[in-house]
Amino acid sequence: MYFIFWYDYVALPIYLVILGAILLAYFQRKHRNEPELKKFFMWGMICKFVGCVGIGLIYEHYYKGTYDGRWYFEGANVLNTYFGRHPGEIPHVLFNTIKDFNDTNLDGLNMTQYFLFANESFFVAKVGALFNFGAFHMFLPLSMFFCTFAYVALWNFFIFIQREFGIRRNLAAFCTLFIPSVMVWDSSIFKDTITFSSLCWLFVTGYYAFVKPRKVYFNLLGFALAAYLIISVKIYIFAAFVPFFLLFVFNSYKDRIRNDAVRFMAAPFILMLAGGAIMLFLQNADELLGRYSVENALDTAANTYNSITMYGGSAGSAYELDVDFSSPAGILAAIPVGINLTLFRPYPWEYAKVFIFFSSIESMIVLYFTVMLLFKGGILSTFKIIRKTPILQFCLMFTGLFAFMTGIAAANFGTLVRYKIPCLPFYLLFLVYLYQVKVAEKNERDQAKLLELHDQGSEGIPAHSS
Repeated sequence: MYFIFWYDYVALPIYLVILGAILLAYFQRKHRNEPELKKFFMWGMICKFVGCVGIGLIYEHYYKGTYDGRWYFEGANVLNTYFGRHPGEIPHVLFNTIKDFNDTNLDGLNMTQYFLFANESFFVAKVGALFNFGAFHMFLPLSMFFCTFAYVALWNFFIFIQREFGIRRNLAAFCTLFIPSVMVWDSSIFKDTITFSSLCWLFVTGYYAFVKPRKVYFNLLGFALAAYLIISVKIYIFAAFVPFFLLFVFNSYKDRIRNDAVRFMAAPFILMLAGGAIMLFLQNADELLGRYSVENALDTAANTYNSITMYGGSAGSAYELDVDFSSPAGILAAIPVGINLTLFRPYPWEYAKVFIFFSSIESMIVLYFTVMLLFKGGILSTFKIIRKTPILQFCLMFTGLFAFMTGIAAANFGTLVRYKIPCLPFYLLFLVYLYQVKVAEKNERDQAKLLELHDQGSEGIPAHSS
């Protein structure tokens, strides 16, 4: 069943111009004194728009309309029409479950007719219904609204890592604006568009609310809204983020203590406080996370793996885990397997579809820079840098847990390339930050050697009296 029609193509250029103009006005308001940023903004916006339109056309023409976003789109159209008939019902629908809507709506609608069965899918349709007041029930324009929402979040993350972590502009663009997977899977009517964009905001607002307080009430509100959006769609992302973000906050405050003795004495108390907060979160995680809880996570992963393997294997995109989830040793063995799958696979010889081929190129580039940086200056040097740098610790731990969870749950490269995008900017931030630190240390060593040689040369020159 198709979802893009002739009027989409007629309307698309108009929406490209209007939304592009809105984004440019946003740029001028935020960065009028930073014209050097404009080329990054423009190229990032163009890539985002191309990814948005391109993925829609691929699902329309190559996959013949087989696409979960199609059902979010259909649900958004139904809800938007319902909102138009009953505007007083909008708050009730937005903040209630799909079951409540099916049971109580005034038009006798049932969202299962549109293959929307879960609250998470229903939430995406509700967001789409709000955007639909401007998209008028057209798929490509509605996708453009999702894309614009996503680009504002990604752009702010790009600016944030430059300002707060000193990442050079080209490198910051490499690990945010121009990640191929993010250009595609964070640009249309997907759950991933909402969760990835909200995760960017969650980290930025959380940093300014807790680590480097600035406009605290505003950022607390932003943090709460971002958390709400993530929890409403993919709560396991929030579950993976919170414990390590708490540790990052505490480590950041520990490093602000200038006195070595006081910092040494304070470290155990800070770690105990961080550990207590993390344990409190985990103790309540089962009730909070439902099927993604600690108790159910491995069962969920195994069930998902078996289901997708059954159908994905015939398409050539399924992969074998070769791990045993029934024992602690098997679970430990699955950790590096899951991380490797998410960050470094598919390998070039494993692709069976166009998406997988491009994803394999991205994975190989990430693998190359990982190996290069790990051994550049020595492995011991790498771990020393990580040990004393809170942001590197956060990026590595969050990426590790998320990559493990995603790798064991996806079981299919086509699914994996979408599921993994929340951890990509954090892992790439880890790589570029580590690269900059290692380059700075090398430059310091080279400068010290030059000064030493200069001093030795000066000592060897005889003094002459006039």
